[in-house]
Amino acid sequence: MIAIVGAGRLGTALAAALRAVGYDVLGPLGRGADPRDASAVVLCVPDGEIAHAAAAVTAGPLVGHCSGATALDVLAPHEAFSLHPLMTVPTGADPARFAGAGCAIDGTTPRALAVAEALATALRMRPTRVADEDRTAYHAAASIASNFLVTIEGAAERLAATAGVDRALLAPLVRAAVDDWAARGAEQALTGPIARGDDETVARQRAAIAARTPDLVPLFDALVAATRDLAGPRREPRAGAAMRTLRSVAEMREYVARVRATGRTIALVPTMGAFHAGHHALMRAARAAADEVVVWLFVNPAQFNEQRDLAAYPRDEAKDAAEAAALGVDVLFAPGVEEVYPPGFATTVHVEGLSDVLEGAVRGVSHFTGVCTVVTKMLNMVTPDLAFFGQKDAQQVAVLRRMVADLDIPVKLVVIPTVREPDGLALSSRNVHLSPENRRRALALSRALRAAETVVADGERDAAAITARARTAMDDVDAEYLALVDPDSFQPIDNVNGRVLVAVAARVGDTRLIDNTIITTAATPDGAPTTQEDI
Repeated sequence: MIAIVGAGRLGTALAAALRAVGYDVLGPLGRGADPRDASAVVLCVPDGEIAHAAAAVTAGPLVGHCSGATALDVLAPHEAFSLHPLMTVPTGADPARFAGAGCAIDGTTPRALAVAEALATALRMRPTRVADEDRTAYHAAASIASNFLVTIEGAAERLAATAGVDRALLAPLVRAAVDDWAARGAEQALTGPIARGDDETVARQRAAIAARTPDLVPLFDALVAATRDLAGPRREPRAGAAMRTLRSVAEMREYVARVRATGRTIALVPTMGAFHAGHHALMRAARAAADEVVVWLFVNPAQFNEQRDLAAYPRDEAKDAAEAAALGVDVLFAPGVEEVYPPGFATTVHVEGLSDVLEGAVRGVSHFTGVCTVVTKMLNMVTPDLAFFGQKDAQQVAVLRRMVADLDIPVKLVVIPTVREPDGLALSSRNVHLSPENRRRALALSRALRAAETVVADGERDAAAITARARTAMDDVDAEYLALVDPDSFQPIDNVNGRVLVAVAARVGDTRLIDNTIITTAATPDGAPTTQEDI
């Protein structure tokens, strides 16, 4: 039995969450309670009351606290542990809120540490041991990441109100910035006038703050200084602040000629629109890597094998253009269908082998032929130095790598990690079609990938056994395919050695989704077979 002492927000939520995963829970009890029959007591009380609450517990059960900053010595002489969820807990919080959160743990004995880890794992948190000497620094980092972030957003809300803008309009921007930071890290996620070296805009911003909310000037100045340190050496500001939208190949070639004449580099972000944080991450990475950024926006009819799928694909060019401009994109290249496929067009590009399995087998041979054909045309139109793609489309990336190598196309393909929702769902333009119930069911794909990662981490190497465990984790969602393959050849893997890609696809309601993860184990010995073709 686990006893919870402290009936505040955390104690109430923790008790409910532990009951929901099958624990026998006593409480939450009032401060000063002495739950003699419990095997472990978790103190969810203010830091200043931890020692008093621990002293009230009769010797016997393990005793833990949920403080991020307090050491374990305040629980002496009990066998002690700590369990600090890195998650805000409002009144009436859903028990599932803890899932996916980080959790700092420690213990005075191996048994106590094991209990803390078991509790965190049961709630689907990610436990990390933080020793007593590191707790203050850890807790300060947590405060900066959450409490101080709210302070900054409060300042932004006050300033925005002077322009008639409420926080609801700022919230999507905040979420996107945090998602990009989580996916890419601070340096790669940083955008805006300071990152671009636009001192004139920064000066105008400061003047506006001084006129409207002068008490925020010191905060603004401190943030500008810190942001300049993060940005490091600034790029030369690009000529012209406004993003241009081009529609024709002739316009694009004229633009490219001007850029090349000045020796500037070009990064290309291929998209079909309906931008989300995953696209934003690609644009930010491109902005950090090259002098000029071109975003291709074209819903390619040649890669859709179902006309209803093509018709239902979300389109909002005005919204996409605004988001691209805000991220510092130089050119939005949005040609029409007849510009890409003019009358009489009769040429296709097909990569044998890689195009015929998994996505190719399900969607038909025309799918990757359509992808390769349009990407070849796109690369010829833009002639970029770099082209940015997302890991979520792992097979597409493998096909394009082979195509670029075989056709000697002078471009480097850069792959950015998959961007996910906090609960693990891979971001996709198709997610907008999911009903609330199917949005919940769609988590089956990421759950299957996590199950595969877990069973491999536990020592399993047989691909069939790993696949079976992953399929079981999908509950009532049937996979179109769930396969362990070589990340480069996409040949099936019999045994996991070295790098393996786990790929999954499923239809959830009427929406088809894909996802994948790369698992890395000990390197394969020379000559050992890794695919069925090697046997």
